Amino acid sequence: MGLTVITFDVVSSVFANRDCRLLLGDARGVLPTLVDDCVDCTVTSPPYYSGRRHVGDTIHEIGSEKTLEEYVDALASVGRELYRVTRPTGSYWLNLDDKCERKEWLGIPWRVAFAMREIGWKIRSEVIWHKPDHVPKAAKDRLTPAHELLFHFVKRKNAYYDMDAIRKPPSPPIWGTNGVVKAPGGSVPTDVWTIQMEDSNFPENPYAVFPEALVELPIRATCPRGGTVLDPFVGSGTTAVVALRLGRKAVGIDASADCLAFTKKRILEFSGQPATPRQAPFNRAVKVSHGRMR
Repeated sequence: MGLTVITFDVVSSVFANRDCRLLLGDARGVLPTLVDDCVDCTVTSPPYYSGRRHVGDTIHEIGSEKTLEEYVDALASVGRELYRVTRPTGSYWLNLDDKCERKEWLGIPWRVAFAMREIGWKIRSEVIWHKPDHVPKAAKDRLTPAHELLFHFVKRKNAYYDMDAIRKPPSPPIWGTNGVVKAPGGSVPTDVWTIQMEDSNFPENPYAVFPEALVELPIRATCPRGGTVLDPFVGSGTTAVVALRLGRKAVGIDASADCLAFTKKRILEFSGQPATPRQAPFNRAVKVSHGRMR
């Protein structure tokens, strides 16, 4: 079972049990404390460019940069560390939205994707997340956006991928005069996913909630059972909760103590077990297991 030493001069552990760790701090400071090749899969949605700051935050978080170039550079610094901590057969799923300024789309998702490719990530898929019934304030001179992008990056061509875990249900068998003529297997999902937003599921939560369906397919496909799933911007905790539900370990990082408190609550409600908080003093280290589940 592998061990990761986390030093608390840059991060503090908010919650820890056998299968999950929640770490408080900026991803750019926390990720360098993790050892190489300790994560099977990352699924995340970082703060959007020029997004609102979370209540209670006192640091310069990603998303509040003055220029788009600075924002891309900030995400590239995270992507570089994710490349290091990801196992050779691992994957990185990144959800990003675009932004329209002065009547022109900035092309943020693909700018970030190309920055990731410069680091060494290979773009395996571009997924269109179609959000039905999601109608933001409509413009008078352009179409109303109803989608976001989700990129799948891999380190190597032979990255782990369990296609059977995500196939659609097979078609019913076709019966002929002499018995079964054809029993088609399940089809492979396309790269257009229609998934409804889930904000209303947690009325007490002031932050956007990552839809569980958007996280489940990437985890099933690219993280082996018992593997480790990371979210460096864990937010409301959907990635961690889904990972645990699917029999994986979870590591969540966030700069917002409020977000981590909500994530911890969701994890405890899922597990039905009491919390095991670890608020270690600064300049002290603890060993955090990133081994396989048994």
